[in-house]
Amino acid sequence: MTKRKIVLIGAGKIAYSLTSALQNSGYEIQCIISRRLNSAKSLANKFTITNYSTSFNKISPEIDIFFITVPDGEIKNVADKLSKVNRDFKQNICIHFSGVETISALSSLKKKGCVTGALHIIRPFSSKSIVDIKNSPASVEAEEKRAKSFLVQLCRKLKLKPHMINSDEKVFHHLAAVHSSNFLVGNLFNAFSLIDSKGDQSKAILKKTTQSALDNVFKLSPAKALSGPVDRGDVYAVKKHISELDRKIKSSKDHRLKLIRLGYIIQSLSLLEVVKSKYGKLDKKHKEIEIYFKKLMP
Repeated sequence: MTKRKIVLIGAGKIAYSLTSALQNSGYEIQCIISRRLNSAKSLANKFTITNYSTSFNKISPEIDIFFITVPDGEIKNVADKLSKVNRDFKQNICIHFSGVETISALSSLKKKGCVTGALHIIRPFSSKSIVDIKNSPASVEAEEKRAKSFLVQLCRKLKLKPHMINSDEKVFHHLAAVHSSNFLVGNLFNAFSLIDSKGDQSKAILKKTTQSALDNVFKLSPAKALSGPVDRGDVYAVKKHISELDRKIKSSKDHRLKLIRLGYIIQSLSLLEVVKSKYGKLDKKHKEIEIYFKKLMP
C-alpha cells in the first residue's frame, strides 16, 4: 500500500504536538502551510520537514491528506480557499481539529469530492511546547464511511481514545471541557491571588482541597462531592465572604476583586442547583442564600 502523504495547514500550538505524534507514529508530513512564512518555517525546521510555504499552490499533487489546524474561526475560509486549487480532490481526505467547528466548515471541499471529517483531541495545548497526546480522549465527527475508517485508524496509531460524536452536540462537549478545564484554571488563579503568602504556601494550601474535590467528583458524582458553605446552608459564611470582598474592594485598586465578587455570586447560585440535585430540594437556609445572592446580581 502506498504511504499517504500529509500537508499540515496551520502552525499554531496544537500543530507542534500533533506533528510530533504523527511522525512518531510513522506518518509522513511532506509540507507545512501557514499564513506567516516564519511560522511555517519554524514548525518545518523543528521536525526536519523540507517544504513549507504560505501558498496552497505549493502543495504537491501527490499529497492526499489535508490536516487543518488553524483557529476555529478560520477553518471555513481555509477550506474555501483550498477548494479553489486546481486539483482532483476525489481521492483526498481533509480533517480539521477544532473542538467547536463542525465538519460543515469543510462543505466546499466535500462538494469537490473530498472526504471530510473532524477530530477534536480533548486535552489542553497551552503553548507550542510538545505534549504527549497518548491516551487522550478524542471526538470523531464523520458522515462518510471512508472518513470514519480513516479517523479511527488514525486514533489507533496515535494511541488516542476515540468516540463518535454528532455535529449538533459537538459544541456542548467543548463547552463541558471549558468548564472542567479552563474555568477550573481561572478559579484556581483567583484562589491563589486571594491568599497573601510567600513561597509555595498557597500551593500547599490549595493543592489538597482541589485534588480531594476532583477525586470525589469522579469517585462519587459532582453532586455528592459538593461541600462548603453553600452546601451546608451557611448563610453567615457566604455573607462574610461578600462583606470582606466589599471591604477589600474599597481599599484596593485591583479590578480583579470585582470580577471575583461577581464570579462568587454567579457560581454560588449555580451551586444551589447542585444542592437541589444532591438533596432533592432547597431547605430554608439554602433559600435564604438564594434570595441573598439574587439581590446582589447586577
